[in-house]
Amino acid sequence: MTEVHHEDVAAYALGLLDEDERAAFERHLAGCASCADEVGAFAEMGQLIRAVHPDDLLPSPPDPQVESLLVRRAATERRRRRIHRTIMSAAACVLVAAGVFLAVRSVTDGPNPDSIHGPARELLLTGSTYSATDRATGTGAVVGLEDKGWGTHVALELKGVKGPLQCRLLAVGDDGRSEVVASWGVPDKGYGVPGSPDPLVLHGGTSLPQDDLNHFTIETFDGRTLATIAV
Repeated sequence: MTEVHHEDVAAYALGLLDEDERAAFERHLAGCASCADEVGAFAEMGQLIRAVHPDDLLPSPPDPQVESLLVRRAATERRRRRIHRTIMSAAACVLVAAGVFLAVRSVTDGPNPDSIHGPARELLLTGSTYSATDRATGTGAVVGLEDKGWGTHVALELKGVKGPLQCRLLAVGDDGRSEVVASWGVPDKGYGVPGSPDPLVLHGGTSLPQDDLNHFTIETFDGRTLATIAV
């Protein structure tokens, strides 16, 4: 009886097995789900190779060394895909574990993880920052700025405000032009106040270059100014 190896799947898909080997491997496929799945990975390659007439490639019948090279390349591709699947599975496990950790932490002992690890918080740590506290309203704010090719990336940390409110952050240029950077709603409990100590942290953008910015204004939708941050 012809001996069958799992690794023969590449040679089978490429049509490189002799008649007895092919028949033996097909009997093997009937009871081996793993090899049956692998055949599909090499089927397209086999079709491309079989579609090319040997006379178009070589002046004489293919050298056995060439056939061996094709098999080795197919086997290498098989191993590469297996390794890739393993790496992707491991990465997915890491992401799931990280997500579970952050979700548990946010429920049990800390603020929303987005306010700690998100792009807004990163910009507040690494960008150019400016702050102000309005004595009349008690609103405190910090903005972080980063130059971009399209304008300025802006992050905001907001404290000392209670709701319910609808607010927006305006960027105002030296020429008086203003643009809305972001808007949000403030719940009843508020942000950065007794009973709700976590600040609001968010980010947005303006087409105004950083060098052209004059100040930022935090205002309610009805036009009441909560704080102004000079830059």
